[in-house]
Formats: sequence, C-alpha cells, structure tokens
Amino acid sequence: MNEAKEPMLSDIVQISGQYQRSIRIDGDIGPAAALDGYVFHATASSVVDGMCLQLTGTRQRCFTWTGPFGGGKSSLAVALASALHSDSGLRKKARAALHLDSKPAFDKAFPVRKGWLVVPVVGQRGSVITALGGAIRKAQGKSFDGRNKPNAQSVISELKAEAKARPNDGVLVFIDEMGKFLEASALGSGDDVYFFQELAEESARADGRLVVIGVLHQSFVQYSTRLGIDTRDDWAKVQGRYLDLPFVAASDEVVELIGSAIEAKKRPDWMREASEVVADAIRSRRPAIGKDFAVALSRCWPLHPAMAALLGPISKRQFGQNERSTFGFLSSVEAHGFRSYLQSTPISQATWYRPSDYWDYLRANLEPAILASPDGHRWSQAVEAVERAEAKSGDPLLVAMIKNIAVIDLFRNGSGLAADLPVLSALFYKVPQEQIAEVLRMLASLKVALFKSYTGAWSVFEGSDFDIDAAISQALAASPGIDYAKLSQLMGLHPVVAKRHYHETGSMRWMELSLRSIEQAEKIAEGYRPQRGEFGQFILALPNRGMSTREARKRAQACAHNEPWPVLVGIPSNHARIAELSAELVALEQVKERHELGGDPVARREVFARLAATRSDLEDQLQAAISLCMWHDGSDQVIEPGAKLSPIASELADVLYWACPHVWSELVNRDSVSSNSVKARRDLLHAMINAEGQERLGIEGFPAERGLFETLLAASKLYRKDGESWHFCQPSEASAEGFSELWMATRKAFADVNARVGIDEIYALWTSPPFGMKQGVLPVFLTAFLLAHKANIAVYKGGMFIPRLSDADIDECLQDPSRFTLRWIAIDEDKNRILEGISKLLAEIGEKAGSSDPLEAARGLVAMVFNLPEWSRRTQRLSETAKSMRDMLLKASDPHKVLFVDLASLLGAADGKSYVKELRAPLQEIATAYPKMLGEVEAKMLAALDASRDDLESLRERAQSLAGVAGNFRLDAFATRLGSYDGSRESLEGILSLAADKPPRDWVDRHIDAALLELAQFARRFREAEAFVAVQGRKARSEAIAVVIGAGAETTTISRSFAISERHRKTVEDKAAELASMLQSQGLGTDVLLAILAKAGMKLATVKEESNG
Repeated sequence: MNEAKEPMLSDIVQISGQYQRSIRIDGDIGPAAALDGYVFHATASSVVDGMCLQLTGTRQRCFTWTGPFGGGKSSLAVALASALHSDSGLRKKARAALHLDSKPAFDKAFPVRKGWLVVPVVGQRGSVITALGGAIRKAQGKSFDGRNKPNAQSVISELKAEAKARPNDGVLVFIDEMGKFLEASALGSGDDVYFFQELAEESARADGRLVVIGVLHQSFVQYSTRLGIDTRDDWAKVQGRYLDLPFVAASDEVVELIGSAIEAKKRPDWMREASEVVADAIRSRRPAIGKDFAVALSRCWPLHPAMAALLGPISKRQFGQNERSTFGFLSSVEAHGFRSYLQSTPISQATWYRPSDYWDYLRANLEPAILASPDGHRWSQAVEAVERAEAKSGDPLLVAMIKNIAVIDLFRNGSGLAADLPVLSALFYKVPQEQIAEVLRMLASLKVALFKSYTGAWSVFEGSDFDIDAAISQALAASPGIDYAKLSQLMGLHPVVAKRHYHETGSMRWMELSLRSIEQAEKIAEGYRPQRGEFGQFILALPNRGMSTREARKRAQACAHNEPWPVLVGIPSNHARIAELSAELVALEQVKERHELGGDPVARREVFARLAATRSDLEDQLQAAISLCMWHDGSDQVIEPGAKLSPIASELADVLYWACPHVWSELVNRDSVSSNSVKARRDLLHAMINAEGQERLGIEGFPAERGLFETLLAASKLYRKDGESWHFCQPSEASAEGFSELWMATRKAFADVNARVGIDEIYALWTSPPFGMKQGVLPVFLTAFLLAHKANIAVYKGGMFIPRLSDADIDECLQDPSRFTLRWIAIDEDKNRILEGISKLLAEIGEKAGSSDPLEAARGLVAMVFNLPEWSRRTQRLSETAKSMRDMLLKASDPHKVLFVDLASLLGAADGKSYVKELRAPLQEIATAYPKMLGEVEAKMLAALDASRDDLESLRERAQSLAGVAGNFRLDAFATRLGSYDGSRESLEGILSLAADKPPRDWVDRHIDAALLELAQFARRFREAEAFVAVQGRKARSEAIAVVIGAGAETTTISRSFAISERHRKTVEDKAAELASMLQSQGLGTDVLLAILAKAGMKLATVKEESNG
C-alpha cells in the first residue's frame, strides 16, 4: 500500500500572484485589474505630494523616482497614469486606490477633463529617442512609420505640440527603467545623455502641461561610474534638471507589504511572541516604529520576524549589478531561497526561515557580487568566521548561530536590528536561553564572534585590520603608469578579419588591433611594415594624463595613414575611465603580492574580489572602447564611433590588394600549410612537371592533389585544352580575376634579358600589394608560369643551368627557393633557325626534342651531353672541335651564351645556316664516340677468339664447353660472360668491365687500352684451354699434340690439335732434335728461337689451310 505523501509548507503557504509578477507600465496602464490589491503606503504618498508641490509652485516639470527594485515605483506609475486616464471608470478606481480625494493639491497639479495623453516607455540598452518616438505614435493610436526615423528635435516638438493641444489636460511621459537608457549612453550604444537635459529644459518652457517622470534604481551619477571623471561632471549637470524624489519604503512599510504577499492558511501560535521580541528590539533603537509592527511581523510567517525586518534594508543594498527586490527574493526559485524552503520543508518540521537560511542563499547565489560591493570586506570577515566555526565544531546550533549573527550584523544599518541575546533567543524558540548563552561563549572562545558592550550586541570577530583602500592609494602613488601589454592581454584583443574581402577573393587577411599610448602609436605608425602576416593596424590610443582629448585626436590624425600600409588610430571617448581602472588594476596586482596578506585570509579574499570586479569593469570598458572610438586614417575623413571594424578592414584590403588573384582553396591559400596539404601540393607539382599533356595531369580518382588541381589550375584555366592536347597556358578571359595582371607584372620582371631573376624575388613580388598572394599557393602558380613559358625561360640552380626540372629540383625549390634563378631567353629569327636546326640534328642522332619549342631544343642539346656515358664525357680520343664543344656544353651555366655566343665562335659560323652545318660533324662524333669505341673493342676480341659476329651461337657453345675447365677464376668468368654474349651493349660492357677491372662509370682512355691487352690474354688462354679440352680423351697408341700459336701486332692466335701415329713418332723425334740443334748453333736467345718457331708454324698452318681450301 502506498504511503500518503507528507504535506509540505508550500501546500499551505503561497506568494500572492500580484506580488509575483513584475509590473510593465506599457502593458498594465488601462486594465482595471492592474490596480487590484494595490497598497498605497506612506512613501508613495509622499512622492505624489512632492510632485504636486513642485508642479503647482514652480516651473519644474521633470522628476526621477529613485529606489530599490520591487519598491513599488512601477505600481505607483500605473496607478498615477490610471488616475489621469480618459476612461472615467478607471480614473475613479485609481483615485480611490491613491486616496486622492484627501489630496486637493493633486487636482491643481494634474487637472483632468477628457484625460491626459500618457506615453509609457520601458528602458532598454539602446536609443531612448527611437523608443520614445515609437511610444508617442502608439499613444496617439498611429502605426509606427519606419521610414521617418525620429530625432531628438522631432520627438520633443511632438510632445510640446500634444501638450499645447490639451489646455485642460496634459501629457505625461513615464520612462520606466530609465537606467537602461543611461547605461547605454555610458557605454556608447545609446543616445547622448544630453537628450535628457534638452527634454527637461523644453518641458519647463512648454505651453501646456508636459510632465516627465523617470524611474531609476540608483542615482544618475552612479550609472556614470563606468565613465571618466570629466564625463561624470556632465552627467551631474543633466541630473540637476530633474528633481529626484527618493522612493525608499520604510522598514515597517516593507514588512506590511511582505505580510500582504505571503498568503498562509494558518500560522503557529509562537510566531506572535517572537514578533513581539523582535519589534521591541527594533523599537529600542527606532522609537518611530508603529505599535502594530509586531502584528505585521507575525503575518510574515514562515519568514522569521528578524528575517522579515531585514528584507527591507537588504533590498536597498546594491551587489554589483544584482539588486534584488524583496518580492523577487520571495518568488525566486534559486537554491536556498524562500520558495525552495517552502517546497523542501514538511509541515511537521516547519519552524521558520531564519537569517541563517538567508546566509546559505547569499553564499550560493550572490557571493562574487557581494565581495565586489562596499560590503565585501565585512562579508569576507563573516565567511572566514563561519568557515572557522564549521572547521572547529560540528555543532549545527553553533554554526547556525554564527550565520544568524553574520547576516544581522551585515545588514544592521537601516534595520534597527542587532544580534543581542533576546533576538538570538527568539531565533531558536525551543532552545533554552542558558544553552544559547553557552553557544555564544563557545563562539567567543573560538574567536568567531565578539560581544560589543557599546552596542550591547554580538557581531562577527574582525579577523583583519588590513586597510585595502590605503594600500591601493599607496600603490597608485608609486605607480609608473599604465601597463599596455597587460591591458592588451586583459582585453583579449583579436585581429580584425576582412570577412567580406575573404568571401569575395578566397584570401584571408586581417589587421592587428592593439592598445597603446599615443606616443607608442606614433612610433608604430612611422615606417610601419607588417610583421606577422597582417596588412595593417587599428591602434586604440590612450592619451597621457593631462593631455586633452582634442590634442590627442590631433596627434592621432597626424600619425595615421592609409599608404603604404594602413594604420588607423582611434581615441576612445571613455579613455579617462580606462586609465583610471587600469591604474587601479595595476595597484591591486601589487597589493595582492603584499606579504601581510599571507596570514590574513579575510583581506586576501577581499583583495581578490576587488581585483575580479575591477578586471570585469575594465573589460567592459575596453570592449566598449572599440565602439566608442573615432578612427583617424590620416585623411580629412573621420570614421565615426560605432562603425564595425571588419567592413573597414575589407575596404582597405580591397584597395591595397586590388589585383589579388581569386583562389578558392582552404588547404593551401594560406601562409602556413598543414603537413597533409604540403604532401598534396608536392604530389600536384610532381604531376605538373611529369604529366603535362594528359587530362587532369593524369590524376586518377579523388586523392588530395586532385582537389588542389581543380581549385588552383582548372578553376583558373591555367591548365586547359589547347587544340587537341592539354597544356599550361597564359591566363585567358575565362580565368579568375587577378591572374592576367599577375602574369603581366611577372613578365615585366624579366625586362632585362641579360639579367637573372631569383624565384624568391618573384615570390616577393607576388606576396606584395597589389597581389598579396599567400605563401601556400606560390610554388604551384610559379611552376604553372614556368611550364606555360618553357619556350622562353631557362632555370638555374646554384648558378648552373638545369636542362629539365626533376622531382628532386621541385622538392629542393620548395625548401629553398633562393637557390633558383630564371632568365628570359628572347628568340629572334636567326636564333630560331639555329634552334630548329639543333632540333633536327638531335632527331638524326636519336635524341627527342620538340621542334615546336625552340628552347626545348637547347635543353635537349645540353641534356644529350649530360646524359652521355661517363667515358664519352672524359675521353680525349675526339677531334679538337668535338672535345671543345663537349666541354663547353658540360660547363654550360647559361644556355643562351653557350648556344649563341660560345659555340658560334668555336664553329666559326657567320649565320644560322652555317652554324647548323658546322655543328653536325662534331655533334655526331660526340654522340657516336662510345658506340664506336665498343665496336672496335668487340672486333678485336672476336678476331683474337677466331670468331665471327655473324655466328655468335658457335662462340657461345665454345665458351660453354670450357665452363669450369680452365682452373683460373678470371678465365672462367670470361668464359661465363662469353657463354651469354649476344652482341648487345650491356653484355659487351660486362666483358669489358671484367677486363678493365672497373665499372663503365669509371672508365677513362687508359682503362680501355689496358682492357684490350687483357682481352688478348683472355683470348690466348681461351684457345689454349680449348686445345687442352680437345686433346683430352684421345687413344694412347697415337701421340696427341696441341699447338696454340699467336704472332704479329694483331695478336692473332691459331690453335691446332692432331694425332701422330706410331710409325711417324721416330721421324718426329729425329727431326725435332735436328731442328733444335741447328737453331741453337746460331747463338740466339731462347725467346728469339721460340718466335722463329711460332712464325714458321703460322706459315705452315696457313699454307696447309690454303692448300686444303
């Protein structure tokens, strides 16, 4: 079975609906229900009497009612307006509510025949003139005409005309929450405060009755605390035109109103007794309190009588921007508030809402604001005391007691209430007085509370005697001045982005926004050049102490300029207030570091609170400063306050970068590119130099570089289809804006055809006005420019000509563009003939060169020499002309000079035709030197091996039959390579490398000579091995003989193997002995004798071959 839900206090206690809603005068004047339950207390009555006295006895027509939130000002405004209404029934009800029949002065001051024109305006942070103009038209029953914007003069004239048209009635203007208009004026977002002065002066002079009432929560001058000192004096003058009527309800009036607002179905009996105690305690200090005060207090249950008595004075306190009305507190649902108490407390446990509960409410919701208020010091002491009590004792009664003492003590001024023993006992009606006394003794021993005999009451122990104001004054006296770096940091100034320019061009640009002294602004403006990527400066300049605003503006105008880089200087109208707060902030920062604060948590808490409040106020002022600035650009024109800075920055960027090419790429159209974008850009650049001619540069699918290709090259039409093929081209009419101007300016950089232009110089041209291109796109558009003009541009790296750009060159240029220079090659008719001739010659020797591109022919010629085998680049076995031409081309640092000056002189050519004719022979000699050398080597090797080029198959078979037989590693290697010899260049280079004992890249002439001798040796040994292989395995009855003979300059070798039968052996032996004896008798050396035998053997073998043939 479900348990019945326990009833809560909120089930029997309600806040009257009338007190929960706030009055809005522009909506509540007219309905009679708005007057229901209205309480016309003595304060409201004295305000009406004061106005009547002034209106009948003086020319004063403008008033301000000043009082705390929720004091009933707006309710009185609605009642007063209803008493002057054209509806007689409503007038009658309002007159009764205001007891006007007992006020004859009212009918003199506010005579009514048909009814007054009532113009209600509710304040907002904006223009009072616009709001008042709209309210007048609404009161007249007209629709608002948006075309005719009201101004100060038209609004005042309209009001005077209406007053004149109503001789028996009048015009009543109510400006509720007038403070919001004043705040807007103080921050520069509203109208000049002078309008209020003008309105007051004109209403006093008006024919007829024109009465203006402004409703404020604090005085005029308090609203102006956000301004500088001079301006505050001006505001004080404006306030002088308005008679201020304080609207501060007395404590007993507030208690009476609270009693009306709290609707309780029943109240406990003990409430009356506690109310008597509290009423007597207040009466002892405030004898004027009425005899029914205790009854009024008892009607406020479940608020404790002490709490009810404190709410009036509390509502008059201002905590920062957080004034709280009494009724705002009663109806608020904030934590630890009254509504929260009603909803969370069961009826069975109900006592009352004490000041200790209110302490919890203040700590939870308003502590920062209180710390920053004049009550901050006492609040810090109270918090310290409560925290000490909580730390040293776990007794809830003790903690509740110090909280009650703290709240009563904090708001004792104005309440007449003090924390004496009877009042404290009344807070805890069930606790015996002896126990209360014991708790108070404990608090005293813990140095948390203190009994002051001169007041007869308890208060919070004052744990701090540190004088913050004196410390601030001391720091201010020694202050060196404003710390602009600190101010800029505090202000959190962000660069001003030229947003519209960015949306229109794709290039993000900004101007720095900084805060400086006027001297610093002058130094920056003189010779200013951008440092961190910005293109100009907005400088908020603060005048020095003692410098007039006029002089500061004069100096700002003198130092500001638009060219070469824009520097705009502005003097904010609230500069005096900024200087004042800045000095205070610096002083507080110094006070914060004082060693005395180390052991004084109360003072430390307060200093930090003051610091936070000053910083917050200064931030508001600094933010307002930008909109309160009158900007100077050095011309006669001044940019008026309130102008947005981003559109100004866009206009300046448009003028400065009028020729900026439009590029829509978030990835690379910036100065700092991400690592992913760097890779994509590199891949695109490689595709540009390797795949020109292919659609989309051969990029398949959608890798990152495809996106860059589309946004940079396709969108700009720099890579497009020209005829049948795709090429890099000059900008066309279809190209994005700015590219044609960029191309023309770059072309002009090559005006001197003999000069070289650094790539870094071109980058500097492109990044400067009027182009202002971003670093990220420069390599792409430069490569496009080079490829579009490859017929005329020569590229150099470290001073040396590069025939063709490679991936490595691109990567190096990305890292260090200063190593690369360019030269424009101007081609006349004669040079064109030479280049076309070179192109044909290159084609003859098998080199590729596009004849449509003359400079490509020059590149081809240099590339051909650079691509020669190393031996060809070193050999001396060329004609003198060919050698000189080769060396000249290898050292070419300037193709133009080499082709058209040096080579022409070497060849002795007078014109293009003879040049080409003379070039053919040495060019062919250079190109064919290596193949020719290899051919000669091959012929000699084959002759030594007794082999033919036409029958390499049999040579390979011979070599394969010798594999592994020779017993010599090098000869085996030779045989192995011969076994796969196919006559190709590579296989011949392999054999020659073995003979020379060097790879082809290291060959010079002497290596080839040595290799020829080594090949002859290889060939002889090869033939010997062959003879040995042929003799192996013959029958024993015959004698096997193998002879290998080599003789003559050609080192030709002959090998024979044959068998001698048994019957010829004796003859061979005898004749051999006879021949040896005969030769030995000649007295010749052994070598000579062997040579004679070799030659004879060659002749005999040759004769036998011929006879056989």
